Amino acid sequence: METSIGLDIGSSAVRAAEIGIDKNQRRLCRYAQIGLPSGAVVDGEVVNPGVVTEALRRLWTEGGFSSRKVVLGVSGHRLIVRQADVPALNDEDLRSALRFDAQELIPIPMDDASFDFQVISRNEAVDGSDRPMMRILMAAAHKELLRGHLTALRAADLEAVAIDASPLALMRVVGESEPDSGVEALVAIGAELTTVAVRQGGVPRFIRSLGVGGSKLTVGIANAMHVDYGVAETLKRGGAPADSPQLVQARRAITHEMRDLGEDVRATMDFFVSQAEGAHIERLLVTGGASQTEGLVEQLAGGLDIELRRIDPFASLVIGDIGLDPNAMQCARASAATAVGLALWTAERPGSRMSLLPGEVAAAQKARRMALLAGAGVVGVAALLAFIGAGEAFAAHQARSQLHSAQQQASTLQSKVAQLQAQTAIHNQVASRARLASAALQGDVDWVRVINEVEAATPPGLSIQSLSGTRSTASGGATSAGSSGVGTLTFSVSGSGGLPAVAAWVDGLHGDHSLQGTWVSGITTTSNGGSVTFTSNSNLTTNAHSDRAKAVQP
Repeated sequence: METSIGLDIGSSAVRAAEIGIDKNQRRLCRYAQIGLPSGAVVDGEVVNPGVVTEALRRLWTEGGFSSRKVVLGVSGHRLIVRQADVPALNDEDLRSALRFDAQELIPIPMDDASFDFQVISRNEAVDGSDRPMMRILMAAAHKELLRGHLTALRAADLEAVAIDASPLALMRVVGESEPDSGVEALVAIGAELTTVAVRQGGVPRFIRSLGVGGSKLTVGIANAMHVDYGVAETLKRGGAPADSPQLVQARRAITHEMRDLGEDVRATMDFFVSQAEGAHIERLLVTGGASQTEGLVEQLAGGLDIELRRIDPFASLVIGDIGLDPNAMQCARASAATAVGLALWTAERPGSRMSLLPGEVAAAQKARRMALLAGAGVVGVAALLAFIGAGEAFAAHQARSQLHSAQQQASTLQSKVAQLQAQTAIHNQVASRARLASAALQGDVDWVRVINEVEAATPPGLSIQSLSGTRSTASGGATSAGSSGVGTLTFSVSGSGGLPAVAAWVDGLHGDHSLQGTWVSGITTTSNGGSVTFTSNSNLTTNAHSDRAKAVQP
């Protein structure tokens, strides 16, 4: 039975699931998780690779996994998954075309992105055109997002055979749905991120990550009850008698935060419905460690007429002896969905699975495997020489024949070494150009990330009509974090809610570390105080700087 391991690096823990796959069944062979301290992974990005590496080493030691090759998942604001209608081409030509034209589809410079795609359907009629078209699903991730994950993996002596978008893994673990099954929203509530993925007939339609999760509920309990985070987490998950005063107080403490999270999720679903004409979400499928919070799943649905269901990632699996007691198994059912979905990546048809593993990383891994094989060949030659010295004449004749074959292999390896030396010269040229590019990009502003952060902080009811930004010509490194001088952003905003909506806008942007000194002007409201328009200005801090200068460093 072939096995596959899915690795989920979350904000609060690293999790891995090993699944045995054959034609007749899928068996859960191993599952384990190791907790992470706060701040090691933020918004889906590895901030402290050393801490994550140590957790991965413990995970493999305690989990007893049979391989060090994994399918890795990534998520967060710098992961994009979208559908697009494009001219009908073969896969090779389409990949080449997307390298130049995909900028219209994803808000990431293609030089900074790793992407892949799969064809959903061909010969789609678009706007009455008779030109052959096809619909694709495209996934792209900023290489800086991938770099942190891969750095931690290499240090832990693990190898990513593929990188998958975690929201797609989540859909995979739910399983295929019927073409006429309607629209489903899948919500995964993690510690720091909440992912909302909408699919129709099994095809992804919309994916968005919200920068809020269960840790906000834990902090709310800890602050209100003056207890440490461990106790707060236990109370959040109902780890006390139902009628205990502590549990009642804990539930009361997070009423507001739960309502806010539910409103954010419903607002995201409403946004999809407003963009997809005639769509109606019929089912809400929920998973994630924070989904164990009493009453939270019901809060997500609110008063919507919608079917509500918890995702059981083990429902379609034969469960082996994985060494988990009933309580640990219950927690695993809530938090293992992404890891299980990643492990099932290898069971997908080759044409329907995508990988964001950068080409240069795959080439480096292949070179390392060749080096190991070459080393094994040298050991084999040494063994043959020893055999010649100790064997008899007939055996020596056989050894000389084998040695001749080994010499031919060595000659082939030397030829490959010469090729690698030529590649090294090219690499040195690239490194020199990278240093020039890095110097030119000092002080560059990551406009896409800043605008995404502003969009995430925009209160419901308000929308940005226009924006403009300017960047200071001063060197990016000259300004201390949090001070002004990097540049400015100007927004034109309209919506409903009157002056309270304006105040909510300012409060939301104050929480954005890329901005400071936000003020508003030109406020206009209707006579009843309902609709409102205004202009808002913010100074950019050094937190708005992009990572492009670092990304091109040799």
